[in-house]
Amino acid sequence: MPPSSSLKNSREADWLAWFDGSAKPNPGNCKIACILHSPDGKVTQHTANIGHGDSSDAEYQALIAALTLLTQQVTQPETQTVLLRGDSLVVINDVLAVEAKASRLLSTYRQQALELMQSLPRLKLKWVPRHKNIETDQLLRT
Repeated sequence: MPPSSSLKNSREADWLAWFDGSAKPNPGNCKIACILHSPDGKVTQHTANIGHGDSSDAEYQALIAALTLLTQQVTQPETQTVLLRGDSLVVINDVLAVEAKASRLLSTYRQQALELMQSLPRLKLKWVPRHKNIETDQLLRT
């Protein structure tokens, strides 16, 4: 079996991505980070300081940044699978809920995320514990 075929079979999806956000203190200065791994092995990292807010603001904006990058880079969204992971259960549960349950500000973020997700029909959004989101968490600290 050729190496590329074996690598593809060992991956959970064609595209692997992670997002994370933090507010220091909470509320305070917010920073976001996301990492994308393409099917061909290219790694894209993105970080940004996004101003003042709380941890939910930061986590939602990190999700939106990851989704934006994915919509720009996934060349075959109808056929390529995307697994996007984050450690914010609040944000993931909110964006996947049938109806918004969060504040008005978070509802705006939710709407943005849902619109971006429509461009990625083979996207799976998955919660992971913080200790499994290490690389993205480390980007926040740089």
